Amino acid sequence: MKYYSKLLSGIKKRKIALFASLVLFLSAVVAAFVDKRAFAINSSAFLIYVCLFLYTVLREVKSLRLSSDSPLLSAMTLDFITGLSKPVVIVNKNCVITWYNKQFLEITAAKGTLYGKNIADEISHNLNPARLFREENVEFEIALGDRQYRISCSNVVSSAKSYCVMMWDDCTELYKTKQLLDSKDMLCAFIVIDNFSEAMQFVQDKSRTASAVIGAELDKWCASIDGIIKEYDREKYIVVFEKGMLETLRENKFEILDTIRSITIDDVAMQFSASIGVAAISGTLSQKEAASRTALDLALQRGGDQAVVKTEATTEFFGGRSQSVQKKTKVRSRVVANELSSLIKQSSNVLVMGHKYADHDCVASCVAVSRIAKHVGKQVNVIVNIHDYNLKPIFNSMRGQDGYVDLFVDRENAQELMSADTLLVVCDVNNVNLFEVPEIYMAASKSVILDHHRKTAEFVNEPVISYIEPAASSVSELMCEILEQVLSPGDLPAVEANLLFSGLTLDTKQFTKNTGVRTFGAALYLRSEGANPYEAQKLFRTSAEDFMRESLFENNIQIYRETVAISTYESTDGKVSDRIAAAKAADRLLTIEGVCASFVLCTIENEISISARSDGNINVQLILESLGGGGHFDAAGAQIKDADMLQALQRLKNAIDNYFDAT
Repeated sequence: MKYYSKLLSGIKKRKIALFASLVLFLSAVVAAFVDKRAFAINSSAFLIYVCLFLYTVLREVKSLRLSSDSPLLSAMTLDFITGLSKPVVIVNKNCVITWYNKQFLEITAAKGTLYGKNIADEISHNLNPARLFREENVEFEIALGDRQYRISCSNVVSSAKSYCVMMWDDCTELYKTKQLLDSKDMLCAFIVIDNFSEAMQFVQDKSRTASAVIGAELDKWCASIDGIIKEYDREKYIVVFEKGMLETLRENKFEILDTIRSITIDDVAMQFSASIGVAAISGTLSQKEAASRTALDLALQRGGDQAVVKTEATTEFFGGRSQSVQKKTKVRSRVVANELSSLIKQSSNVLVMGHKYADHDCVASCVAVSRIAKHVGKQVNVIVNIHDYNLKPIFNSMRGQDGYVDLFVDRENAQELMSADTLLVVCDVNNVNLFEVPEIYMAASKSVILDHHRKTAEFVNEPVISYIEPAASSVSELMCEILEQVLSPGDLPAVEANLLFSGLTLDTKQFTKNTGVRTFGAALYLRSEGANPYEAQKLFRTSAEDFMRESLFENNIQIYRETVAISTYESTDGKVSDRIAAAKAADRLLTIEGVCASFVLCTIENEISISARSDGNINVQLILESLGGGGHFDAAGAQIKDADMLQALQRLKNAIDNYFDAT
């Protein structure tokens, strides 16, 4: 009835045309009695009006049919959304709920109405309104309670206002299936017994027994994670296990490391240690195997006795609480010597640099690399801060001698020496942020890393040669072994031999720490090349002013956690030379009875510098690594920016607490 009433209403609007037609018809009838010709004309006009009237009526009918579809479609859309079995909610631009169905109310478990409430408050999810209304067909997943939902969003406009229709699909089962498949993904791990030969050097007859005990412990550990283990070389193993067991290993912090460390043979502790590399990445087994080897190399370069787990986005470290054991073999140094010499020959020129605020070991190793480059006839320069007050004794020792006039360059001149075929050699550092000139490293097409500090992270640009040996006392020691392979006897100038000897004495604290057979072998080589210990010691002389300033670092000392000595020195005129004073103070603090580790904090150029030392019972490198620093097991450093002395001291204490609590 509503449809026909609208039709009649439309026809009534055309009543003028109907009235005119009737008038014409009546006039045609009257004219018939007067003139037949007039009747014919009026009759023709009447027929035309009738046709126009019928056409108008038909258009009205069609118009009514089209307009009646709109409420019909609106009703169908509303019935469709309301009748959906999945949750649906409509929000405005502020994410305020304007409409929802009962299924959505059920999944939120809300009591009462949801109208006018913000949807983010109801589902505990941070929705970005700008994203919902800026992008078309936004999709994302969220967890609500114990269920997982995929939300599909569509933008609509009504009455000049924008709304977002959000349809929720319950994908919990699919999500659980995906998680199950992910947990069943196969991973491989590499395990190496770091120091088997060194631990068994005095009891060779027990090596078979020790190998069997280690193998039995690894078999037991592997069975606990439902994996399989195979020995592919002497004291080297590969383990295959499901990814779902990796979380168990993380929770247990790879307890197999402690198990191997506690192995005894005939009631004698052998102090074995293991390194483990695991890659929790997606890809083929071949790609996982390669990534696991990379993780193992990182564990070894950090000193061993630890596990490294490499994921798609992060690298995790477990263990690393024992000192590295120095290996007796020089096979690796011979290989590096040959590779380095060959690489230098293939380059147009060589640039050598160390870390910021270079010390004697850093400069000595850089000069040693320059000696190799000169030996093969290549242009070489060493990048240092030529205005560094602490390096003046070194520069003075070389002044007036041939070959050193243009050897040292600053960062500005070094940029001009770069070419497409330049080889960059970095000594005594592996952290890019601590390089003397990081920009040159980023621009170099070929690089070599020579260091004895534990590796902290992956390289931005992978070096051609990476010789990182944390068991070595210093880079000077490593360079002595390389020089011995490259140079003929007597080819090392005495001034360079003295400099390398000073690097050895600095990092070994006068041959009292981190020394091994290879350390004294390096000292013997330097003595044979003309090194004079007295001349080397003269390179450490300081002024009376600096000597008195060093005493200020020992005036404010506190003992923390019974075995840690912490000294703080805050001044408004902090100098770069204070770093050396802080390092010397940290060494002296170790002489306090009962102190196993020392930390000295001082203010230098709007940052807090920390020097740390240990007697070998506490890994100060692990402690300062959590503060962005690094170094060696018993000698490390860090710089803290955007913090005052009290804040830096508290951060240090928190790091120390975390270290002790994890022990």
